[in-house]
Amino acid sequence: MRRSVDNDATRDKHARVSRRRKGECVFIIAPVGQDAETMAALLDAKGFEIQICRRLDEYSERITDDAGALLLTEEALESTQGSLLLDLLKAQPPWSELPLIILTSGGESRRVGLLNVAARAAGSVMLLERPISTLTLLRSVQVALRSRRRQYQVRDLVTQLASLNEKLEYRVRERTAKLSAANKQLKNEIERRKGLEGEILAVSDREQQRLGQELHDGLCQHLTAVAFMARSVATRLKNHRVIDAADIEKIAQLVNDAAADTRNLSRALHRADVDSAGFITALEDLADREIWRIPCRLEVKSSFHIGDDLAAAHLFRIAREAVINANKHAQAREIVIKLERVGKEMVLRVTDDGVGVSKERELRRGLGLHIMNYRAQLMGGRLEIDSPKRGGTCVSCYFPDGATEPRKLRGNGEAKHLAMTSRTVAATANRKFRHLTHRRAANG
Repeated sequence: MRRSVDNDATRDKHARVSRRRKGECVFIIAPVGQDAETMAALLDAKGFEIQICRRLDEYSERITDDAGALLLTEEALESTQGSLLLDLLKAQPPWSELPLIILTSGGESRRVGLLNVAARAAGSVMLLERPISTLTLLRSVQVALRSRRRQYQVRDLVTQLASLNEKLEYRVRERTAKLSAANKQLKNEIERRKGLEGEILAVSDREQQRLGQELHDGLCQHLTAVAFMARSVATRLKNHRVIDAADIEKIAQLVNDAAADTRNLSRALHRADVDSAGFITALEDLADREIWRIPCRLEVKSSFHIGDDLAAAHLFRIAREAVINANKHAQAREIVIKLERVGKEMVLRVTDDGVGVSKERELRRGLGLHIMNYRAQLMGGRLEIDSPKRGGTCVSCYFPDGATEPRKLRGNGEAKHLAMTSRTVAATANRKFRHLTHRRAANG
């Protein structure tokens, strides 16, 4: 029977301990007599966590971290531990006002003196005059712990708020850094586009001058010769002289030459939008043009296919720009246009056996490279320029196989609207004007 009672008492004690909360330990400081042990036994029996402090310096850290209340006698404040206790209370963090329950047996003047001492420590003070009842002591401890619990809640809220502020400041700094980087990138892009606009205007002016010179030196010379010979024939007829048939044939030949020059000039300046069905034919025509100084040929692998009209138009213009640049800069013996499939991507390659990328600095700095790269991005692809081991330059445009799915254009006007901005139109005209110089060089 005794063992059963002991077990019940042990279970009851463990149950009381399990209900105790961190930070609700009652520290007892009573240096005289058996006051400390008596109060500790009473509070422990009611389920409170208690700690008797014989030497305050040994428990100063625990009081700061775990104390729910301080239960002390007036003798504790008057002992050598009193000054250390006051210093400890003064060092509390801003959120903390550790509750003090002070047992006193003095009169009014004694209580006033204790309150003044405790007030200097900025603590919450409760004075209990001895002798006190058990119920009064228990209720006083409960009130002190309830007050302390609210202080810990405030501390937790302050900690959470500080953590949230820190996270917010970090995110603000992060977003500010990203915004600054985006603004810098935007400024660089604006400056780059302004530079391209200026370059487009300058190139347009130069190419207009070249076009005028080409018309003057080519077509106008042919037409002047036709007019001169026609006037000669007219003079012979007027004077009833014999007309040589060779003169008439010469006039016809000059007219045919002028027509051929006009046709080549027109084809260089304007071409209808290339669609997927006519893509290979357009590339064959591009490779076979007589205006190129360097021989050009086309290779098409059976694995290559394209069904998107818009992608075909962009790809043709990329190939044409690459061939023009190779003729202008490469100093090569041959240019090869190759269409193939690599993995899940379709590839256009324009390869030459010339001086290589390192010497083709004009290609790197020129407007054509930017436009080719822009067209590749519109297709969802990428542009790569490198030098093969055997020498020369290889311009490769990779684009996903998904870009080859049918997507038909519903008209020439719509194609231009979707495929080009106003600057792209100007740049396309600029590239077409370059054919004139190649044609002059080819015709010698």
